[in-house]
Amino acid sequence: MKKLLLILVFATLKFCAQNLVNNSSFENLSTCGTQATLAINWLNPTQAGTPDLYNTCSPNWVPGHSGGLFYQWPRTGNSYVGFYSYDNSVSNGREYIHSQLSSTLITNNFYYIKFYIVLCNFSKYATNNMGIYLSSNSIYQSGSTNYLLNYTAQIKKFMNPIITDTLNWIEVAGIYQSAGTENYITIGNFNDDLTTDTVSFNLNNIYGTYYLIDDVSLTNITTPQWQYRDTTVTLGDSVLIGPAITGLTIDWYNMNTSFIKNAPGIYVKPAVTTKYKAAETFNASVYDHTVTVTVLPPNSIDDYTRLQNSVSIFPNPGAADFSITTVGLIEGGIEITVTDVNGREVYRTNRQVTNALTQFSIDVKSGIYFVKITKALTGETVLKKLAVQQ
Repeated sequence: MKKLLLILVFATLKFCAQNLVNNSSFENLSTCGTQATLAINWLNPTQAGTPDLYNTCSPNWVPGHSGGLFYQWPRTGNSYVGFYSYDNSVSNGREYIHSQLSSTLITNNFYYIKFYIVLCNFSKYATNNMGIYLSSNSIYQSGSTNYLLNYTAQIKKFMNPIITDTLNWIEVAGIYQSAGTENYITIGNFNDDLTTDTVSFNLNNIYGTYYLIDDVSLTNITTPQWQYRDTTVTLGDSVLIGPAITGLTIDWYNMNTSFIKNAPGIYVKPAVTTKYKAAETFNASVYDHTVTVTVLPPNSIDDYTRLQNSVSIFPNPGAADFSITTVGLIEGGIEITVTDVNGREVYRTNRQVTNALTQFSIDVKSGIYFVKITKALTGETVLKKLAVQQ
């Protein structure tokens, strides 16, 4: 019995490394309110910025969306924070959140650092450069117009893309080898306007780019924690393989040992099913992996995938009137069913599809809903997520 207990304790320690970020999901509050600094252990590192707190107990929270402006639920728990990464109404308009770690990082140790981010639907723009800066000392910048913290983020999402998703929480992660003095973590956009890429959505009339942040973590690791998954690709397309986590050192080879590239992940475009070798160097050890990319002819994509990809709903987000495009794959009778996040049915109708566009209207509160389109002849279904913003 003692031997079994020791094994269980060891397994728990191995897979449940301590998160050194205090109040990582912003759940512990000094009091209800709208300022991010009400989340215990989190600070505002600039006088110019005013990062926000959203919690189910806060006055700016409405179930399903916040203040009538956006509809994102927390990734976990009841809280998240929000701030601007770009504001086109002022030069280098930025906001950040800042916290002291529970302990100083250890010299030369490796740490897996990540947070989750989603773009607010009221943003006029989306940007890249969202990242993490680790520092030895606490940061505070005075001045009512000094928005930008001029530091270099050590962690950004692989390839530093513009983050445009307004429905799904996106992971930003990286590996960091410590100098042994780091005590603080800061999250935001540390690049100026000239070195920040933006994309405009045009339909929104709110200035700038506003992101929500949840579930920040920083854990000490001694062995790789990620997977090298096999995948498929349609002939003529390319696909990303590998963990794609910033900070990893991976040499990629064809199976004939021809070197391709050193990178956390690579895009490949094989003409036939191909195996790739990944030699990851981590903490002075080399870990070998094989990734198989199966190439599918264009006409061999299974019917289910074709059906799912053929259907889209717009506008999304939208208010009440929506259109379904079917791209010719579900002609005939269809049933449209709409349910809320709790599975309650709020709308149902049967329609005859005569062209590639079917319209429907629903009268519901703002929030996330699921639309199921069922083919009358075969019973095949398509499920789509719909964001309603009144």
